[in-house]
Amino acid sequence: MARSTRVTSTSVSRKPVSTTQSRGMGSHVMGAGKKVGLGLGAVALLAGVFVIGRSTIDEAPKRGLVIKPQPVTRRTLSDVLTVNGVLQRDETQTLNSSVDGKVSSLSVEDGDTINAGDPVFSLDGRMAYAVKGDFAFFRKLDVGSVGPDVLQLEQELAGGGYAIAKVDNLYTEETRAALAKWQVDRGYPGATPGPDQTVTISLGQNSAGYKVGKANTAAFTIVPSAPPITATPGSPRLGHMPSVVTKPTINVTASSNHVNEGDDVTITFTSDVAPAQDLSVGLTIGGSATGGNDPTNGDDYSTIKGSFVFPAGQTSVTLPVVQIFKDQVIEDSEDITVTLTVQFGNDPNYIVGPTSVATINIEANGGDLVPVFTVVTDTSLTNEGQQVTFTVKSTVESNQDQNFTLVFGGTATPTDDYVELDKKNFKITAGNTSTNLQVQIRNDSVVEGDETLSVTVLPDPLADPVHPPYLVGDPATADVTIKSTDLPEMRLVGGGAIRRGNSGGFQVVADAAVTEDTSINYQVGGTATNGRDYEVLTGTVIMRAGTSSVSVPLKVINVDVIFLPSDMLVAAWPARVGKVEVDEGEFVLQGAPVISLTEPVFTITMKVSPSDRAQLKVGQVTKVTLKAGDQELDGVISSLDDSAKADSAGTEIYEGVVTVKGELAAVDGASVTIDVTLDEKVDVLSVPVAAVVRTAAGDEVRVVNDQGTISRVPVTIGLVDNEYVEIVTGLKGDELVVIDVDAAGTPTSTG
Repeated sequence: MARSTRVTSTSVSRKPVSTTQSRGMGSHVMGAGKKVGLGLGAVALLAGVFVIGRSTIDEAPKRGLVIKPQPVTRRTLSDVLTVNGVLQRDETQTLNSSVDGKVSSLSVEDGDTINAGDPVFSLDGRMAYAVKGDFAFFRKLDVGSVGPDVLQLEQELAGGGYAIAKVDNLYTEETRAALAKWQVDRGYPGATPGPDQTVTISLGQNSAGYKVGKANTAAFTIVPSAPPITATPGSPRLGHMPSVVTKPTINVTASSNHVNEGDDVTITFTSDVAPAQDLSVGLTIGGSATGGNDPTNGDDYSTIKGSFVFPAGQTSVTLPVVQIFKDQVIEDSEDITVTLTVQFGNDPNYIVGPTSVATINIEANGGDLVPVFTVVTDTSLTNEGQQVTFTVKSTVESNQDQNFTLVFGGTATPTDDYVELDKKNFKITAGNTSTNLQVQIRNDSVVEGDETLSVTVLPDPLADPVHPPYLVGDPATADVTIKSTDLPEMRLVGGGAIRRGNSGGFQVVADAAVTEDTSINYQVGGTATNGRDYEVLTGTVIMRAGTSSVSVPLKVINVDVIFLPSDMLVAAWPARVGKVEVDEGEFVLQGAPVISLTEPVFTITMKVSPSDRAQLKVGQVTKVTLKAGDQELDGVISSLDDSAKADSAGTEIYEGVVTVKGELAAVDGASVTIDVTLDEKVDVLSVPVAAVVRTAAGDEVRVVNDQGTISRVPVTIGLVDNEYVEIVTGLKGDELVVIDVDAAGTPTSTG
């Protein structure tokens, strides 16, 4: 390749030149008739040319040797190697069709840049999206598939916000559920749906735990998740299917069911699902205790409002803290009940759960009394229809009747569950330390859980609290559990249509709360297959003690969701479309090229001979010129091949890459010239190459002295270019050097 020189020069001032005397190695030019010659030479020197010869005034001057002196200058010299190159975008990948199909639409064209997540093209109505990964998908995936492609799919889904608890190489129902959401967001068609399927649920027997009611079956119909559709060319996004809204089921609990005066209690409401919008929930506040804000006016606890707002997106709400006021009144135990209000109408905003009432008992209060009274019972467990004896004891014997106060409590209800005693005040007769109270338990046919009856000795509410007539000892309360022999009756609630991929369910509802954990049995039937068309139903569920309902979810598997390898295109995105290889409406076979991808920016490739390659190295500065336009950019060699290639003519060439600053406005295949700076000397002494004389002793230059003579001065040269040469040593910079010319004024080489 050609080597050129890039020169920046700065003239150096020089002294006036005298022609009166030679010195050093210079040749003396004085002789007969030389005054005129010398005079002419002096004039010529001032004009830049020095002529030596013989002449007279009357004769035309004879032709002699013309000497053209030039000053020594300081210049920046560059040794530049010029090579050829080409602009091109490297092809990075060809996207081939992974399945047979008809090209429904194209979302890109030549020159477009594709980013991860962009739609690219669709086959048979299924849009292919750009995703990142390590390799192309190559097979259809379904539940049970195992392999690195499954792991790559799950990583893409999880990275896009589609929940997968455990990302691994096993395709599970969780994978399919996440893929279904991904496809719905992108308007994917489902597989060709099969016929509707049915699921039937019927209650089974458990004679020890419950009776089966008349409403003992529920039926469901499984319908397609989405009808099959064909994507319209140019419209890859399709509408979303409406989602099934699950109504929240709300329950209520208290932080404590038994409190003392001066305590605080919190009431919390929970929902099985977060409501989609704010819900206004009504409450009924009841119980024997009095609500208000003035404990001196008989209020027992701070006011609880009759409604609250359940905010959207939350699954629990806690009301403001309820304060139990402490007073100086001797009183029986009281309670507060907070009951969820059932909404009326056919379409309530929420469902009242099985724990619909929170009861808070405020314990009785009193002072120390003497004598000390306690109460016990002859049994802690009895059946309906039996009689229970409560014994009240005193620690002292008195010759007077000892009056005391009793309170009956518990979950049992007077009159309905037991015969209420007609005495409000009770006594231990004089001379005795105890008395027995007989309570008759009623026998009813009401289905109910076990209930409790408690008898509590209370301080005298009318006595002076400083000097009470008696104290209440331990135990002050005797409890009896009334065992119910009636069984609750169960019924089934639920049914309807469920789309594949969605969830429904049914409820087993009892007419009374079960008294202990109870196994509810049910049978599953219908045309749908348990475990294949819907997640496994075991046939049994536990209804917990104290509850009257239990829910069983029915999660329908979306077998309409499939994954084809053409759904996701893996490449190093972003990438530029080099060429779209197909047209809309064209049928392509598996493996056929669809789109070729190239690097998004140009690569400048230089092609050099072995001899030029020997002079090049990475990091050398370049200047790239576009041949087809007036454009020039600075650059640097970023890589060089160490092994040669053969071009079309069989010639050995080496390739390298030049990186430039800025953008080249060009097309693929455009030719460029690349000037590579091999060496550069800045602000050095230089003379024309023609001024240097090569001798056996070394390099010399001829310097015009002040006296007009010429001296030979040995020099050391450095960087040489086409016109100038660097003078390393020998000159100071203020000299005039001689370039020989012939008699006609043509420069000649001097040896």
